[in-house]
Formats: sequence, structure tokens, C-alpha cells
Amino acid sequence: MAEKKLADKVAVITGGARGLGRGYALRLASLGCDIAIIDRNLQGFTVYEFEKNLMTASTVVEECRALGVKAMGLELDLTDRTVTEQAMGQVVSEMGKIDIAITNAGGGTFKFADEVDSSESGPGRKGESGVGDINTTGTPSDCPQDALMRVLNINLMTCMYTCMAVAPYMKKQKSGKIVTVSSIAGLMARGGGYHPYGTAKAAIIYYTRTLAQELGPYNINVNCIAPGIIRTGRLGDRSSFAERIPLRREGTIEDCAKVVEFLVTDLSDYVTGKTITIDGGVSDQR
Repeated sequence: MAEKKLADKVAVITGGARGLGRGYALRLASLGCDIAIIDRNLQGFTVYEFEKNLMTASTVVEECRALGVKAMGLELDLTDRTVTEQAMGQVVSEMGKIDIAITNAGGGTFKFADEVDSSESGPGRKGESGVGDINTTGTPSDCPQDALMRVLNINLMTCMYTCMAVAPYMKKQKSGKIVTVSSIAGLMARGGGYHPYGTAKAAIIYYTRTLAQELGPYNINVNCIAPGIIRTGRLGDRSSFAERIPLRREGTIEDCAKVVEFLVTDLSDYVTGKTITIDGGVSDQR
């Protein structure tokens, strides 16, 4: 049985209804942490076969409760700053405080699979059945405005709005752990249609560093994770990339959740403003 090292703590996890966010929520709940899940669709896992098969209850909120902690879920759009501020206020009202925030909401997509209607067709994914996400198109010098703003909003702005909304509560209690979520796409510049995602994720790394400097005197740690090729339902089976990865395998949700555990517990009390890659050795940061 896992040590309840996060007993009496409350964590907010954005984009926590499936995939990596679900993994973070369950990991923290197993450590005794009360959980608030915020997602635009609390049933988002239903369109991804891999995600659906992992579920042990009707929602991630119910899965957390089954681990013996308090849990709540809010279904809303975090690209609206006022809505985000109101959501954090509701979490504090119902759960009493916010000790941990993981800004996991995001993705390099123009439309997620659950937003794709019958007249459209997202690409299939290896190891998955059904429609997939519709990713961004364009080039760094010529990107459609709607795709550009969608990707910047769901990645960079949701991260910033969440951090800005939880900071006053953490400052008041003079403690807190914030984990922002970037990607190796924010560290490794490449051309092509995925560039708005990389741009947003690079900005998150910079924002993390500056936020850590501001909040450090309040005993608040702010760090960032940058996952690489990780197996989720949304991205499908990418084990074919193994030969490009020094550790010779794609990453798992659990690989990322272990690093998050380090960053939200006392193991990382003297670590702030840092970005940790979780990529099997793909990126070279010399």
C-alpha cells in the first residue's frame, strides 16, 4: 500500500478526465490527496478505446473516490479567464483549499475526437478504432488563424489562467506546488503544421521560470514537465518510434505520473523553476 504522503492535501488537475491527467489524478489520490478534476468534457475518455478500457468507474472522479479520498469534477472551458477564476473559487469553497495545481489541459489539436461530427473525419490511430483528432495545419509562416488561436488558447492560456487563479490562495497559505505541462515539442524546433503547439509549449517553459521567481518567497514551488512520446488513446500506439528513443520504448502514463509525484511531494522541496523532460532520452538539452 502506498504511503499517504499527500493526506490532507487538495490538488486541482486540469484536463484530468482521461489520459495523462487521469494518471496524475489517480497517482495523487493513491497518496491520500483530495482531487478536483476540471475538464471541458468529463466523459472525454469514451471516444478513445485505449482510454475507455482503462477506466474502472464511470468517471475519473469516481475512480478517485474509490481510492478513499474526496473528489469533485467541474466541466467547463478554461480558455475563459473569468470562468477559470470562478472554478478555483468553487474548488476552495467545496474542498477548503488548493495545495497542488497541475495544468495538464491542452493538446496539439484543432478539434478533439469528441468534437468531430459525422461530416468530418479525423485520422485513424494505430491501436485505436473510430475517428481521431483533427490536428493543426499550416506552416510557421502561414497558419490559419482559427487553428493558431485554438492551440495557443487551450495550451498556453489555460496554463496561465490556472496559475493566476490558484496563486492568490497559495500565497495566502504560504505554500503550494504548481506543475505546468510542456512537451519536448517546446524544446525541439521543427517546421510543419504542429508548430503552434511547440510555440505554446515553449512559452509555458518560460512562464514557469518567471512564475517560480515570483512565487518562491511564498514557499510555492513551480516546475514543469515536458513529456515526449507517451502512449495514450488520443495519440495511439507509437511503439514504432522505439528505435528513435535511447531507452527503446514509448513512454507510459505511469512514467509521467511518477515524475509528477516527485514534484508535488516533499522530495522536491528545494526544486523550482525547472523543466524535467520525460522522453526516454530523445531531447538533447546541452
